[in-house]
Amino acid sequence: MGIASAIHGRFSNRMERNPAIKDIEKRLGTMRKAAEPFLTDHEARMAYWSEWEYTVVHAEWRVHGCQRQFYALRVIALVSAITVPSLVGLNLSGTGGSVVRWLTFAFSLVAAISTGVLTLYRVGDRWLMYRKLGEDLIRFGWTLVESSGPDPQSAWDTFTMDTDKAIADYNRTYEAAVIHASQPKPDDASSGPGRGAKHST
Repeated sequence: MGIASAIHGRFSNRMERNPAIKDIEKRLGTMRKAAEPFLTDHEARMAYWSEWEYTVVHAEWRVHGCQRQFYALRVIALVSAITVPSLVGLNLSGTGGSVVRWLTFAFSLVAAISTGVLTLYRVGDRWLMYRKLGEDLIRFGWTLVESSGPDPQSAWDTFTMDTDKAIADYNRTYEAAVIHASQPKPDDASSGPGRGAKHST
């Protein structure tokens, strides 16, 4: 059973068909074999390594998901934005003009919604953050399995420290770039038309 099947439940079929996920699972399998000297007879290390694999696969899956969403929304917004002025330029009257006006309204709405979703959910930012997290974790894993020093405990401690730091950095970046950025600023509400207005009774 692959890592994707073991840890992602209802998404496992889609993940198993994804070439990128298949590739990352092969790489993780190779790394696990190379890391056996660090993992054998160490249940705590095995548990940590399994969690690390989960995070790597999840990051890779989200990279491709966010990438698809980003390009799909950008294409929809771009096509809609280009179509609107073309429809307006037709300048038809009668039934044709009514149809064109409704189409113009629909495409304008689609363009606005697509752009709003991109801005609100920061799909592009998520894509880059997941990609950086996955690349960092893979690099830390290879550094561990390639280490051949006399002190395996030191190499393992460095691996766990770097992994924990990468995940913590991702969480901080996500909070700043996605959660806080999508929330209205405190001065937005006070800068509206009602700022400083006195209500009369």
